[in-house]
Amino acid sequence: MNSNLKLIFFIAVILSSIFFILGVGVGVYKWFPYQFLLKAKQILIQDKNSNFGKITSIDMNYINVHTKSINTANVFLKRKELIKKVILEANTLKVIKKEINENSEKITTKIYNNEINAILTYASKSNNCLRIYIQGHGGNPFFYSYHNELLEYFLNEGCDFLSMSMTGLGLNDGIFSYPSRYGTIDLDADMSKIHKNYSFFYDVNNPNLDPLTLFLTPHYKIIKYLESNYKDISVMGISGGGWYTVWLGALIPKIKLSISYAGSLPIEYRKFEGVSGDWEQQDSQIYNYITYWELYKLMTIDKNKKTSRKAILIYNDKDNCCFFNPYADHFKSILDKLNWKNLNVIIDENNKHVINVELIKQLYQSTN
Repeated sequence: MNSNLKLIFFIAVILSSIFFILGVGVGVYKWFPYQFLLKAKQILIQDKNSNFGKITSIDMNYINVHTKSINTANVFLKRKELIKKVILEANTLKVIKKEINENSEKITTKIYNNEINAILTYASKSNNCLRIYIQGHGGNPFFYSYHNELLEYFLNEGCDFLSMSMTGLGLNDGIFSYPSRYGTIDLDADMSKIHKNYSFFYDVNNPNLDPLTLFLTPHYKIIKYLESNYKDISVMGISGGGWYTVWLGALIPKIKLSISYAGSLPIEYRKFEGVSGDWEQQDSQIYNYITYWELYKLMTIDKNKKTSRKAILIYNDKDNCCFFNPYADHFKSILDKLNWKNLNVIIDENNKHVINVELIKQLYQSTN
């Protein structure tokens, strides 16, 4: 082999190695430009609007039988069991306040020594109401104009505003460790952003806890810590934050209104491309115990077994991320026929994965 061939061979090996490492990094560890490639894929999926998937392949017989079996009494009983499965009741989960400025505080709790944070902003003239906002996989809520517009609006309405992020993201960005059957698992800041990495959770002292404990317990504890200070509490969130909204609305009866924005669809829809969602949305074993249909129903049931609370599920018809039409429309048609009290689905006209602030304002004005 002459020198030129050797050089070409050497360069080919180097380039192959680089492309392999980059491929693993992007595909497995979600290095740059993973998010851009994902967005491009979602846009291409949207362009195939005429054939997203065959809705007729959904087992409507199962859905009809299952939804008919759901009633206030049996779903109410599941709340107590759910709390045992996803909420760590350890006395070590204390909530700490730290002043940021005269108008806001950092609210922190810890789970397995990992800090989970929220920002509580106070209205200048309080009407004894709290509005909770949870950002999705985008991370920090303060990076989004619709969060900031809602923050300003509700402060002007006299409501304190609690801003939250998902576990491992935004306000909770950083390393994370938790117990497993294989010892303590330590995630670095990048790995903690990938939620399937939490699936190995196992607490030998609390063996009945599901991995969703790592997502739900801190947010639950912070809200429970604050709830006695307010007469009127509501929660809203987009994307992964909309998923949180469903769960927290189901678990905390003090929440009067829950608005999940592009946050979830029942498992039956998850086989369709672009509607699957992240690990916590569909892969936890908890969904063998409770379905999304039951969670939606539970969002409306209060502590006295009455359907007095309100829940609204909003979807963007041409969302460039997830939970778009025709699936959202199909789901809405089923819930409309069920006519469950205080549970409504709204399909907004929007081709982006964002919150329509004016729609949120209208909903709050109509529910007051």
